[in-house]
Amino acid sequence: MSDGETVLTNGERNLILQNVNSEKMDLDRFVPLFYSKFFAACPDTRSMFPADMSQQEEKLLVSLTHIIEAVDHPEKLEMILRNQGKKHRDIEITDAHFDGFIVSFITALADTLEEEWNADACDAWHRFLHYIAHQMNFKKAA
Repeated sequence: MSDGETVLTNGERNLILQNVNSEKMDLDRFVPLFYSKFFAACPDTRSMFPADMSQQEEKLLVSLTHIIEAVDHPEKLEMILRNQGKKHRDIEITDAHFDGFIVSFITALADTLEEEWNADACDAWHRFLHYIAHQMNFKKAA
């Protein structure tokens, strides 16, 4: 997916928004679950974060909100993601960490959404998260 290309198909967009707006999407459960899975997958990143994760969890929610709100506005989304990419590169997040992020995010979504989670949603999120990684200047082909 290149710059300026449509981020998601209409079906993928609808699945992602359906997941985000689901009554099952308990953010108070999802965010700590995500970080737990992420730190298990990438234990070397734990020291990059504070012991009290409450402010970091709030930062993640704000970032996710901005990203989801910009999903229909590719130029705005790309600007947000380039900015986030610079911040994450500055703290030495790597492609391997981003792989851990994607797996942790998807499995935390699956655990949170339970029976509302399905293969189509998994595929949509996987594609969207890889787009996010690419726009943040991670996971670029050599």
